Amino acid sequence: IPRKGTKYLVTPSHEKKEGIPILIIMRDILHLAKKRKELKKIIDEKKIKINDKIVREDNLSMLLFDTLRIDEMKKYYRLVISENKKVALVEISEKESKTKVAKVIGKKILKGGKLQINLSDGRNILSNEKVKTGDSIQVNFETKKIEKVMPIKEKSEVLVIKGKHIGKSGKILKINDDEIIVKTDKSELKLGKDDLIIIN
Repeated sequence: IPRKGTKYLVTPSHEKKEGIPILIIMRDILHLAKKRKELKKIIDEKKIKINDKIVREDNLSMLLFDTLRIDEMKKYYRLVISENKKVALVEISEKESKTKVAKVIGKKILKGGKLQINLSDGRNILSNEKVKTGDSIQVNFETKKIEKVMPIKEKSEVLVIKGKHIGKSGKILKINDDEIIVKTDKSELKLGKDDLIIIN
């Protein structure tokens, strides 16, 4: 967002520290809407989807790896963190826009023995997949099923999502209890489990 010229900002609908409102995404990052009034018209016409759900409010938040669909324009994006620690929207294919990677932050056994997996973006999913806290999963929005499990283990590819190394990526060299050694192109980082997400 420019330091000058923007008088009012919008508060994210949820995850106020990590969420980016769709108004900021469309107006200030992608420049697909010049004013808030213009975006509201697009929203009223149900032309925008986040994670395959129709956007109904201009303060709806996008989180890391969320997908944005603008089917009328055949434009599809994913929210990422760049190496210079900035939020960015990368263009993806329509097929890619139907899936998302999320981190497993907890598990719970429900009545009847069903396993509920709690994800980093606030969603919960029922599945019999064998996953551990700290693993990542790739979810299909249409089927609402897990397409892929990415365990937290040596040689797994990771993205740093917190701290001074945010935006850097690499592979896990070693796991020592709660400390994880990650090898990047330029150095080795000592990180906690909460500082990273498995991406492959």
